[in-house]
Amino acid sequence: MFSQTAIPLDTVLKRSMSAAEKYNGLVENYTADVYMRTYVETLKKNFLFKYTHLVPRFVLHDPKSDEALIETLSTLSFTYPNNYLQDIKNVTGTLTGKKDIDMIPFYLLNINVYGETTNTESFFMPVRFSTARYYTYHLRQTQFENNKTYYTVEFNPIYSNQKLLKGHFVIESGTWRIVHFSAEGVESFSNFSFEITMGNTWITNYLPVHFVIYHTANYLGNVVASRHLASMNYNDVTLRVKEKKEKILNISDFFRVRLDSVPVNNDSAFWARNRAIPLQAREVEVIRNFKKTNQLKPVEKKIDNSLQNGKRVQ
Repeated sequence: MFSQTAIPLDTVLKRSMSAAEKYNGLVENYTADVYMRTYVETLKKNFLFKYTHLVPRFVLHDPKSDEALIETLSTLSFTYPNNYLQDIKNVTGTLTGKKDIDMIPFYLLNINVYGETTNTESFFMPVRFSTARYYTYHLRQTQFENNKTYYTVEFNPIYSNQKLLKGHFVIESGTWRIVHFSAEGVESFSNFSFEITMGNTWITNYLPVHFVIYHTANYLGNVVASRHLASMNYNDVTLRVKEKKEKILNISDFFRVRLDSVPVNNDSAFWARNRAIPLQAREVEVIRNFKKTNQLKPVEKKIDNSLQNGKRVQ
C-alpha cells in the first residue's frame, strides 16, 4: 500500500541520523555463524588473460574455467569499537586454494550502516550528520505495511569520488532504524554494489543478516564478474552500557581473517545440512561439471601411463 509522503524528507533524515548515532555504538560484542557463497564468471578475455596470474591480487577467478564456485562457513567475532575476527571453519567448491579464499571480500560483511565510514575508511556512509554534506537526498517512496511506515531515501554523491557511494536505504518510522541498505561504488579497474538486509527480531533489528555483493573487474579488456551471497546467524550479542562519549581511534588490526590452512570439506551431506542459502540451478551445474572433470582425470592419467609404458616396452 502506498501513499503520499507522511512527513517531509528533512524530518526523516534528522530522525534517522539521530538514531544512527545511538545505534552505531549499541553492541558491545557478538559472535555469528556466517555462510558465504561466491560465484565467479569470466565474461570476456583476450590474449592477455593467460598472464593475469602474474598480476598481484588481480581478481578472484579460475584461469582454467570460465566459472567458479566457493562456499565457506566461518565464525565472525566482533568486539566494540571495531575489532573483527573471521575464523574460516569449512571450505568447499571449485577453487579452494588459500590465495583464492584470501580474495573473497569478507571485509564487506563488517560494514556498519550506522557508521560514519566503513571500517576500512574506504567509504563515507550517508546516514550521519557528519557525512551528509557529501550527499544529496531524495525521498523516493513512502510505504505503509503492518501498521508501520517505511521511507525509502535515495542518496547520491555531490561529486565524483571513490570514497562516496550512491544508492538508497529504507527507514522504519518510530524506531528510525535502517531495514535495508543498498549502495554502489567504483574502485580502480572495477565497480561493485552491495545490498544489506537487517534482521527482524529483537537485537538483530540493528544487525545485518543477509548480504548480496556484486563485483565486476575490467582489466586490459578482460572482464570478470562475481556475486557473493552471505547469511549471518547470531549466537551471542551483548549490548553496551551507556558511557560518556569518547574519541575512538582507528586501529590497524580491526579486521583479520584467520586461515592458517584451508579447511576443505567436500562432504555433500554436510553442506546440504549447513547451506543457509540454497544453490541456484547454474551453481549446481558448475559443481556437477567440476566433479565430472575431476573423476575423469584419474582415468585419463591411467590411460596416459599405460601408453607411456607401452612405448617403453617397444
